[in-house]
Amino acid sequence: MPKISNKHTDLFYTHVDETKMEILKNKEFQGSKKNRTLTKHIRELFDCSPRTATRYIAEARSSIRDATKIKSDKIFKKALRDEDFMITGALIRGDLKLAHEGMKERNKLQGLYVEKIEQSGSLTMKNIDMSQFTEYGLERLKRGDAPEEVMLDPKSLKRNDGDKNSNTGSSGS
Repeated sequence: MPKISNKHTDLFYTHVDETKMEILKNKEFQGSKKNRTLTKHIRELFDCSPRTATRYIAEARSSIRDATKIKSDKIFKKALRDEDFMITGALIRGDLKLAHEGMKERNKLQGLYVEKIEQSGSLTMKNIDMSQFTEYGLERLKRGDAPEEVMLDPKSLKRNDGDKNSNTGSSGS
């Protein structure tokens, strides 16, 4: 019996392509946390078993990952080529300063330099909606805790998702 080089049929790849389109079309399916919802959707779409739907999803995600990686690699290589072209042109013209800047930029692209980003600024209380704080958060503000710290504490802010917030109430002190 002859060996078959490709273990999947055309129908499999057709379903994988359609699954890929469903994932790309619907943002909620793009995260890995929505696997059950996506599996259910694919099962209903193709009338298949959960295992087959999982195979379609795995192959589709692999294909998406590969396409993204190839694209980012191409972009990175093009940026390096552009920098090399600029450096070569600067050296031919004798502009050593521009060539040096180009070399530094190329090294940044390759990850040799790490840029430090300093954030400056202050939080003003004028723009804060006090109704968004829980009783616990208001108590912390009243005690004199920094507003930045209070806002970063999840127990200090009310949730906006419609659920009852279990974090309201006294802080126990």
